[in-house]
Amino acid sequence: MTLLEHPVLAPPRAPGTVLSWVLLVSTPDPDAATPAVRRETRLGDHVDRDGDDLILTLAVRAADLDALADRLLTVVERATGRPAAAGVCLADPGLTDHEVLRRARAGMAVAWACGGSRVVRHP
Repeated sequence: MTLLEHPVLAPPRAPGTVLSWVLLVSTPDPDAATPAVRRETRLGDHVDRDGDDLILTLAVRAADLDALADRLLTVVERATGRPAAAGVCLADPGLTDHEVLRRARAGMAVAWACGGSRVVRHP
């Protein structure tokens, strides 16, 4: 996972703290991707749709986020047979839902601009 090819530092919280992240995945076939993603997520994770985009709310340590996001993007690409792209943002309690989605969409736009098949984390 990259942000313009540079790694992003974890949020300034205690090491190992489980945080809530929003992963927004853009896919050409959300009907095929949704059940595949649901099979790969845990019971505490939420999978919703916004048009052709999948919105995943994940509770995960910052250190594990990159691997999880990349794995879920691979699941989407295998289920649809086409490239996908994703943006991810920390669901900080100080941000509105609209702002969290806006940031995740900004990351997704950068991922598509870089050719897709990647996840970009918004700082």
